[in-house]
Amino acid sequence: MDTRQLSLVPRLALAALSGALTFPAIRLDSALGAETYALLFPWWIILHGLVFGLLVMAPFITIDRHRLPRVIVLVVASILIYDSAIKIPDLIELNLPGDLGDFLVAGISGALLVATAVRFVAPLTAGLAYWCLAFLAGAIGGFIFAMTFNACDWDRCDSTGWLAVYTSGWIAWQGLVCAALFIGSRQGSESLAGYGARTR
Repeated sequence: MDTRQLSLVPRLALAALSGALTFPAIRLDSALGAETYALLFPWWIILHGLVFGLLVMAPFITIDRHRLPRVIVLVVASILIYDSAIKIPDLIELNLPGDLGDFLVAGISGALLVATAVRFVAPLTAGLAYWCLAFLAGAIGGFIFAMTFNACDWDRCDSTGWLAVYTSGWIAWQGLVCAALFIGSRQGSESLAGYGARTR
């Protein structure tokens, strides 16, 4: 299927599916054991990165030339981004209540890294709006993620409650980032087209 012409709604559906698959990824990682790693990363980071790279990042690829290598690069980038977004809050500390600062830093840094990878690998036309929307999506998604994470009683949540509460934060962040890249790149393309028309 050619994903280049997908509108925003099916892209958001793919992002929601990617976020929802967080739950079985975490469960699988728990089943494999905390000490079980594939190469350098825990299984859940690899699974998250694989799904997000395929369902959210890869559909932004705009050209057929070297399409499969571009998909592979975006999947690998997605895995590295997930790992980095977890570690970056250890380097940048925001003095905010609870874990909110960590989630905001992780959300923003993750969104900007995704925007950078897609911008250069897809590639996309990116203006100021593209980067600003990515930053805003990361901040809002990080805030929502913090709220949903803290809302879950980890001692009492059954599997259904855990699925509904915990994955909603992943779905929100991924959906917001997907929308930001889509709208931002469209605005960049329109601005470039308008500039070209004015200079002809």
